[in-house]
Amino acid sequence: MKISAIKTFPINVGFGSQLVIKVETDSGIYGWGASGLSGRELAVIGAIEHFKGFLIGKDARNIGALWQEMYRGQYFEGGRVLTAAISAIDIALYDIKGKALGVPVYELLGGKHRDYVDCFASVRFRTREELFEYSKTCIKEGWTMLRLAPAEFEAEGDKELFEPRQSIATIAEWLTDLRKEVGSAITIGIDYHTRLTPAQTYSFINRMPLMELWIILKNLFVMKILKPTRTLGKW
Repeated sequence: MKISAIKTFPINVGFGSQLVIKVETDSGIYGWGASGLSGRELAVIGAIEHFKGFLIGKDARNIGALWQEMYRGQYFEGGRVLTAAISAIDIALYDIKGKALGVPVYELLGGKHRDYVDCFASVRFRTREELFEYSKTCIKEGWTMLRLAPAEFEAEGDKELFEPRQSIATIAEWLTDLRKEVGSAITIGIDYHTRLTPAQTYSFINRMPLMELWIILKNLFVMKILKPTRTLGKW
């Protein structure tokens, strides 16, 4: 089962962008993957063009060997763009192998670990009113976990200007009020998209009530930050 083509599709998803790829084989089976490096789709496409030169004609079932060749088969290893391209191709190859064997991909990775996974609803907001309205809408629809994405600076005069200290003060107040509004049963997280430094993050946490807070610093990286030397309740 040889790789016959690798096609790229940069698309818009909500407020962001994403790169979806399709790996085709001479057997007719194809797989889908995604790079995850939002906002740098064209760079990832360029990296995939480099990989296509030696991937076309290779056996799509040899996932591990192809990963090694993509990652280690060049003088400069790693980096966000190259690893995003490798990841997209890797995901598509697993999709192909799962289809070829007639099993879901998780069976190739050791089997199921659980019967379900809790998911969150993303709430992007620019004003206090939007935060409350969108959060309540999600809760009404059955969501018990909210991932808040503050964009209050877009409601100001200069939409491109982000002032951390002003944002920290404003969002901390809004979140404290939101917790009182929705109660303690809802899990609340916040995604500042790497806009805050560690010191600013600590400052933000210290403006919140005693709690345990999940802060999503990057799309694929979650850090659990606890206030030291203080008794923590569930936030």
